[in-house]
Amino acid sequence: MIKKTAYALLILIFIQLLNQFLILSGSALERTMHSGFQYSRTVVGIYQQIVQAVIGIALYRWIFKKGIKDLGINLRNKNLSIKLFFFYTLLWSAILVLYVSGTYFFFPNTWLSMRSIQLSQINTMVITLLFQSFFPGLGEEILFRGFIINLLSSLVFPKFRQNKASKFGIIILSSTYFAIAHIYFTLAPFQITHIDYLQIVTALGCGAFYAVVYLKTESLLAPFLAHNFSNTSATICGYIISGV
Repeated sequence: MIKKTAYALLILIFIQLLNQFLILSGSALERTMHSGFQYSRTVVGIYQQIVQAVIGIALYRWIFKKGIKDLGINLRNKNLSIKLFFFYTLLWSAILVLYVSGTYFFFPNTWLSMRSIQLSQINTMVITLLFQSFFPGLGEEILFRGFIINLLSSLVFPKFRQNKASKFGIIILSSTYFAIAHIYFTLAPFQITHIDYLQIVTALGCGAFYAVVYLKTESLLAPFLAHNFSNTSATICGYIISGV
């Protein structure tokens, strides 16, 4: 038990160190760009997602000595993946409608703050939507679902195929890692620079769903599609509310 706990903590430390690297290197990359370049954040976002994908694939191949198809970059159980994705689109759409309606009727101050967000230029919004429709699912799903879940199933929950409690542990722990990764902080001195509780809860819930689907289909297809659909639809929803 102590050994497995140590492995779980080491995985968390690895994720946080990678997060720090992505933040620092992303900031350095942004500083190299012209101050008037309006797509700098998009370029940084693409860079960070590609780095996560490359690290996830490289570490998986190095540690497990397997190909990317075993990581989940495949079309196994394609029909099931598509069905689960369509189920998710309905579920996520219902959640968005409930959230927007609840905010409008019960949290007027939050609604006004959402309405007051300044819309970007059309070309910037289009680029943002294009980014959200592909890149988040590319890097984060390869790393958090593909690599991290395989790492957990090997080091912390090796009997997950025969034990439902172990499979539940993988789902909860991997989604917790995913949620924590959305908290940004500096190390020297230690200071939390970004924390959005709604984002954390959303990442926890969505991460759990992505993990369930990945374990069920042995493919990243459905998590990839669902992740990008979540980000894109939420961004469009924000644009609509700000532009009404």
